[in-house]
Amino acid sequence: MCGIIGFNWENAKLVKELAGLLNHRGPEQQGYHIGDGVSIGHKRLCILDLSAKGTQPLYNEDKSVCISFNGEIYNFEALREELKKFGHVFTSRTDTEVLIHGYEQWGTELLRKINGEFAFCIFDKNKKIFFIARDRLGIRPLYYYDKAQKFIFGSELKVFLKSDIDKQIDQRALDHYMLFGNTPAEQSILQNVKKLLPGFYLIYDLTAKQIKETSCFWDVSFQENKDITEAQAITQLTQRLEKSVKLRLISDVPVGAFLSGGVDSSIIVSIMRKYITDLNTFSIKFDYPDFNESQYARIVSDLFGTKHHEISFNAENVKELIPQLPYYYDEPFGDSSMIPTSLVCRVAKQNVTVALSGTGGDELFGGYRSYIDFYRVLKLLTLPLPIRRALDVFIRIFNKPLSNDRLNKLSVFLGSVTEQHQAYLMAFSYMFRHKSESKDKLLQFDYLKKHFKYDSPLINAMNFDVKEYLPNCLLVKEDRAAMAVSLEARIPFLDHEFVEFAASLPLKFKIKGSQQKYLLKKAYSDVLPEQILNRKKQGFGVPLIHYFRNELKDYAYNEIFGFKEIDYLDKDFLRNAWQRHQAEKSDYSRLLWSVMMFNMWFKRWMA
Repeated sequence: MCGIIGFNWENAKLVKELAGLLNHRGPEQQGYHIGDGVSIGHKRLCILDLSAKGTQPLYNEDKSVCISFNGEIYNFEALREELKKFGHVFTSRTDTEVLIHGYEQWGTELLRKINGEFAFCIFDKNKKIFFIARDRLGIRPLYYYDKAQKFIFGSELKVFLKSDIDKQIDQRALDHYMLFGNTPAEQSILQNVKKLLPGFYLIYDLTAKQIKETSCFWDVSFQENKDITEAQAITQLTQRLEKSVKLRLISDVPVGAFLSGGVDSSIIVSIMRKYITDLNTFSIKFDYPDFNESQYARIVSDLFGTKHHEISFNAENVKELIPQLPYYYDEPFGDSSMIPTSLVCRVAKQNVTVALSGTGGDELFGGYRSYIDFYRVLKLLTLPLPIRRALDVFIRIFNKPLSNDRLNKLSVFLGSVTEQHQAYLMAFSYMFRHKSESKDKLLQFDYLKKHFKYDSPLINAMNFDVKEYLPNCLLVKEDRAAMAVSLEARIPFLDHEFVEFAASLPLKFKIKGSQQKYLLKKAYSDVLPEQILNRKKQGFGVPLIHYFRNELKDYAYNEIFGFKEIDYLDKDFLRNAWQRHQAEKSDYSRLLWSVMMFNMWFKRWMA
């Protein structure tokens, strides 16, 4: 991967300083275009064509068009042959050059032809425009600022945090963060700094100094294909996923795989092993058994004969890592699985430059327990109000000595009728564990209702996760963790053609009774052993629930309650959450981690 940066005025010193903030994304080559009224910078991690010919910004034949590109285009070879027939001349073996000549040939329609993950800016000198685009699923990040005739784009928020712009926290983004652990799809934590939405492009008019066009070039529909049979679906699934994995093995540097021992990463490894003889796989384990999946990873590694790397970590290792996170996660980020993701990326980087992951399988095939819980909650909400109230009273009395989190949360839903999208957001949120927390906090996020448009609530939940949870949380987590150590993470499940196919599958192929990922597991039932296919889903977690009560208790307390810079959360509520967590009455580790990460981010970038 790479880091990209640019703005609509000339300043060689500034563009080099800002590009320097992205060194971790591309430590091997750098280049700049400063002239024609613009400044563009690039930091390159070499994956294809390791020679100097791949240095960016890259130009067309007469240098009227140049590009700064972060990503991979997996069908670049076929497109290059097609473009040669139109007379285009190539000087490198990079996929980047295909984008340059593809833009010359097809304009913005280029975006519909390419298969890959990308964020790029093309500067068209003759038309005097920036053409900026982001891939369909939001795998690669892209921020921009447009105010007072200044336009800036960049791969990470630190570019803007160190720019000479007004830096004020966006309150709605902060509210979103406190509820869900990340900022919204389009807005960053800073006012006026936005994210280009997945599947969108933007054209900035350099003469008029304003955005000329913002358009969506791709969206996915979860409309079910009722005609496909189970046998046909299995055949297509295995063929399409193998094609996607094979495309993501194209590289001039070593390729390995993250291996948790879960279904998704195990399937990816089983396919990779067909094409890579000496396959490196990577996993980690923590010092608490309930957060240790390493035995399952070893089963899969032994089965496919991979060269497996397993590293043990404990609370002291986590404590050493925590202060580094706000630099690389330069926007507040509250998903604590950033810790194991960061650690496994560090292990992988010692052996490979590219690693494939199993991200996306749960969202596409109904793998989360929350889907079943959501469905059951909605069933409860159809009961008459008097029955719901009586059930609520019973649960609270029964649960008083137990203080079970799941029962507490269930009680929250029973008091009043909740719309489907609000019910899912409440279930999804780090908050809403007690009735004292009003769902009025969610009203400003009613725009998310647009994702709940299908007849099936389970399909709506998956649609929401693909459109919101993936790009806002999981892909941010993976991109920043990998790029922090100059590692490229590739995601076969998120090939857009595979996503379109998976989204079209009938719900009964994904969740069958209480069995989740039904079709995916059946498709690979002759490849993976029973103990992998039917093991309880564990998730890629870190034992913060224990650390915050034991090894990291004092450290976390000081970071959470010693923060005095701004007052953004009710202190009484926070102290109550801390006390309940310490008394083992509730697991507030996700909320406490979010507060801690915001505080450390603010001190690192805003104080």
